[in-house]
Amino acid sequence: MVLCPELDTEWLFDVGADLAVWPWLERPAVTRLQRTRTPKVKAKSGHVPVYAYSVTTGTHLHLESGLEHDLVRELDRRADVTWLVAQPCKLRLPAKRRGRRIEHTPDLLTQHDDGTIRLWDARPARRQDEDFRLKVRLTAEACADVGWRHEVFSGWSRVRRVNLMWIHGFRRPMPWYAGSLCLLHEYLEGEGTVADVLELDAGGGHVLSAMWHGIWSGQIDCDLDAPITQATRIVVHQPEAVSA
Repeated sequence: MVLCPELDTEWLFDVGADLAVWPWLERPAVTRLQRTRTPKVKAKSGHVPVYAYSVTTGTHLHLESGLEHDLVRELDRRADVTWLVAQPCKLRLPAKRRGRRIEHTPDLLTQHDDGTIRLWDARPARRQDEDFRLKVRLTAEACADVGWRHEVFSGWSRVRRVNLMWIHGFRRPMPWYAGSLCLLHEYLEGEGTVADVLELDAGGGHVLSAMWHGIWSGQIDCDLDAPITQATRIVVHQPEAVSA
């Protein structure tokens, strides 16, 4: 790979009229972006594409690997994330290999409530070779040039991954969640343990499921980097404190 500093990075987006170079007279409307490629399964491939539902967008995202799904599980629960796009763009980087421009497609784009736009590349640390690191550096530089940001996601700890997978199953709101969370906050006076929630639940699982949803949504603070047991401490915020 040969660096070509005389070349500018070209950004290609699909805003509904097929993939085309973006002139950057203004930012693209990220909520209109279409994915730039469709994940495919190849023989002996280590990647398993995922068709994942996003609460943030109300749509399904075509993800290229389980690692990307791990990242989306976290981002989709964050209140500051307002939009997600998988394979959001293609970059023609200022580098060549055998005379041809190097291209790179980031795995994910997030839009945040403060206006920040962030591109993500998901790859385990053991697979971040020199070629990948150079693409990441050039992509980060291109993002900085247009006022965007770039991050590399290498994966969660085993404990956090399992916890995120569990609470992910309670992400969709149910009719009894709001009342149960108010009851939890009042009963625990804002703070308690998982055992306290089990004691309060009448056996139907309504309060317990509301607790899991509250942890997913951020209304309940809980250490997801440690195994969740009956002794795990939780802090239940008032609904208005979370929505404000």
